[in-house]
Amino acid sequence: MKKRAFTLVELLVVVAIIALLVGLLLPALAKAQQTAKTVKDSNQIKQIHTAMVSKATETKGGKLPTPGMINRLAYNGQQVPGEGDEDFTRNTSQALFSACVAQELFNTDILVGPTEINPVITPYINYNYAQYRPAGDTYWDPGMAAVIDAAPGNGACHISYAHQVLCGLRKQQHWKNNLDSTRPHMATRGCTNGRATGDTYEQSPTLRLHGGLKSWEGNVCYADTHMEFVETFRPDGCFYECGNFNGGNLTKDNLFACAGTNDNAEFTGNGCLNPTSHPWSGGDAMLGIHYTTQSATMAKTTVAPRYDRLDNQ
Repeated sequence: MKKRAFTLVELLVVVAIIALLVGLLLPALAKAQQTAKTVKDSNQIKQIHTAMVSKATETKGGKLPTPGMINRLAYNGQQVPGEGDEDFTRNTSQALFSACVAQELFNTDILVGPTEINPVITPYINYNYAQYRPAGDTYWDPGMAAVIDAAPGNGACHISYAHQVLCGLRKQQHWKNNLDSTRPHMATRGCTNGRATGDTYEQSPTLRLHGGLKSWEGNVCYADTHMEFVETFRPDGCFYECGNFNGGNLTKDNLFACAGTNDNAEFTGNGCLNPTSHPWSGGDAMLGIHYTTQSATMAKTTVAPRYDRLDNQ
């Protein structure tokens, strides 16, 4: 009996069915890949924070690593490891993460998220561990950079993640392993000053880290090390406690709220944003990348966090 071969029409039908199935499955596969990257990103933030919390158990008061307490001011005219007042000018993002790497809490590659799309951000290769010499008054590799608003192609930032500003009452009361489930310590970067309108929102590259291009989504790590995936700058359970707003009632905290319409963050003496000049603000955590030198005083800073350059720049 002669075997029957497939006709051209039948082959074309099979090819068409395969093409249809591929068309249906590819979006689902892409979504699954994105979800996997988001989960990995969450795990990286948690690993970084957990390492900091573990280190905090070795310090008085459970303080998380703080560059100004690692590289302190001179004591009696001499640089003595572990002695002297805090040097608040050291409390920048690059110093924070570089100091942690120097003490081998984690590696540099974990500081760049798997969903990173900003070309300015690249892993820091060949970290110079020899720079950690307390006897020589050097505590980290100064080559690590955090210039998040540099021009594209500059390669001037080695950090993907935002962290709590290290000054004022925020640092004193909350930059510690106090198991506070409402206090955010680290997160996916946000838009300029926590605004959700205009070009500073719609043109921000941070919308493409985890969201659907139109709205921001991100991972948030709290002081007790638990992670949340949120779709708002004002997540549930995180309240604004600084100052007297809304008749004294607590309102939801904007994770990235900073100053008014310019780059200067104005503080009152207790380290809170001035409610008179910035009544809309409400930013307890002020999560961001802080690469500019802070004020030499503990309670105040004239420098706001920095943010990604917009897509139209």
